Order: sequence, then structure tokens, then C-alpha cells
Amino acid sequence: MLRKAALAAGALLGLASPAQSAEQFNPSDRATVTARWAQAPSRFVTVDGVPIHVREEGRKGDPVVVLLHGSIVNLHEWDAVAALLKKNYRVVRFDWSPYGLTGPDPKDVYSTPRAAELMDGLLRALGHERFVLVATSNGANVALEYNRAYPGHATAIALSILPLERPSQTRKVDPRLLTLLKATDQFTPGWRPHEFWRLVIKDTTPPDFEPPRAFVDSIYDMNSLPGALERQARYIAANTQLFRTTDVGAVAEAVTVPVLLQWCEVDDVISQGPEASVARFRNTRVDLIRYPGLGHFPMIENPDLFGGDLSRWIAKVSHRRAR
Repeated sequence: MLRKAALAAGALLGLASPAQSAEQFNPSDRATVTARWAQAPSRFVTVDGVPIHVREEGRKGDPVVVLLHGSIVNLHEWDAVAALLKKNYRVVRFDWSPYGLTGPDPKDVYSTPRAAELMDGLLRALGHERFVLVATSNGANVALEYNRAYPGHATAIALSILPLERPSQTRKVDPRLLTLLKATDQFTPGWRPHEFWRLVIKDTTPPDFEPPRAFVDSIYDMNSLPGALERQARYIAANTQLFRTTDVGAVAEAVTVPVLLQWCEVDDVISQGPEASVARFRNTRVDLIRYPGLGHFPMIENPDLFGGDLSRWIAKVSHRRAR
């Protein structure tokens, strides 16, 4: 069936031929994927029955920075920025549930509040009480919910791709993605080919940007794990219900520490402009940096620019606190 799905998708898009190996279209084996993507310093810390994939880098004793990735991806989204930050900070990043290599939740709950709850347990287990919190995309929702539910730990919060309102439901999607969805849903529900994930990245980034192969490989491998997409779909459904029934953006009012908003203007997933998001933070100061040439994955597209601005801002707000 996987071979049929691969060839059907390839025939529709001109991407595959019968001569190609079917190996790249097979679901992932957890042991193999873990060996590939969880090499040292990665480890797994079990919180409330959930084995969480976490990496800590940089010197012990340095100020702590926690990085939260976005949806569909994993902690490797931050590889380049983490390499920059770890020179001066203890950098912590992890695959928040239900993404990446973090295992299934025995409570069978996949939602923003549950992700924040597991995050709290993980950081307590690691012994981190105070830290700068950095997040992107749906990771920003987790960060803000964490700050609301577990106040007093985040000393500053930096956000990019901030969905305080429900993401656009009318934006035009690359038709090739719809073709791939149709082909794979027919033959292999719960699985997507490698090219699908490459196109997802392409669809939300500048036209001339080509996603690094290793980054797409990590997404494909982890999202091909048994049950991965089903768990992610349940998280998205719970998140969608929150947007429909509550004022999700009101969580920003709980923030009283300094905020950085790195607004990427190529991205059209978030339809409202930055001013609308800034206005939701009524009880703190927001520093806004706009990037006309960056899209949904600024930490991949231009890590030196994006990460450099982030690093300088962290140093600035840390200096303020130290005075």
C-alpha cells in the first residue's frame, strides 16, 4: 500500500518513478529514528508517564534559555540558533507533546494546557526555576499558557509567528500539497511522503528558499512514527476548539515580563498584522522587530539574522534585571 501511495503521489506530481526505492516512503521505526535524531546530548526524561525528548547545551550555571518549536516540527528546528545561544547561555529545548520523538501520553490528552503541564514537570525535573522563554508558532501558544498557569518562572518571553487569533482559514495553499493529501489519504491514512513535508515548508517561506534536507528528513522520520499524525491531529482539533470557544489571545494579558515579537512578514499563516498582537500584551512592554524577507521558519531561513537579534535582546533584558 505504501508503494502504491508513493507511486500515485509521484505520478500526480512528477516526483517519483517506479525505479525509485520505496524505502523513503516507509513508516519510521522508532529505534532507528531515535538513534538518528536523539544522539548526545539528547536524552529522555519521563514526566507523568510521557518520555520527553530533551537537549541541554551550553555551560551549567549560565543563564537558562528555553526554546519551544512549532507544530509539525521538532526541537531540531532550533539547531542553528541553539548553536549561537549556547556560547553564553544554558540552552534547553525539547519535543513538546505530541511532536517529535516525545512518546505517547498514557493519559491520552493532547492539548495546549496538557503540553504546558508536561513542560512544567520537565523543567522542574531538570531543576530550572528561572529562564528566558523563546517560542514560535503553536509553541508560542504553549509558552503563553505555561506562563499563565505557572507564573514566576519566565523572566522574559521572545515570540515569533504568534497565533493569538486563529490562523488564516482562507490563505491559498500550494495545490501540490492538496494533491499529495488526496493521494496518500486514499492509500495510507496517517502517513505523508517526504515531499509533502518539504512543500509544507516551502509553502510558508520565501519563494527562493529551499528547506535544508536534514530538517525535512527529521520532520518526515518523526511524523512517520506509528500514531504520530493521529496524535497531532487530536492536538490541532483541541487547539481549534479553543479558538472557537474562547479568547485565546487573552492569555497575553497574563504576561508582565519583557516581550520580544519577531514578526516575519513573508508568512501569511497569521493574517493579522503585528500591531494587533502587540496590543494584546496590556501589562508589559513589547519590543517589535519586523523582517520583510522572512517567513514561517526564520530560525531556519536566516539563523544569523534572527538568532543574532534574539541573542542581543536576551542580553539587553538580562542586563536590565541585573541592575
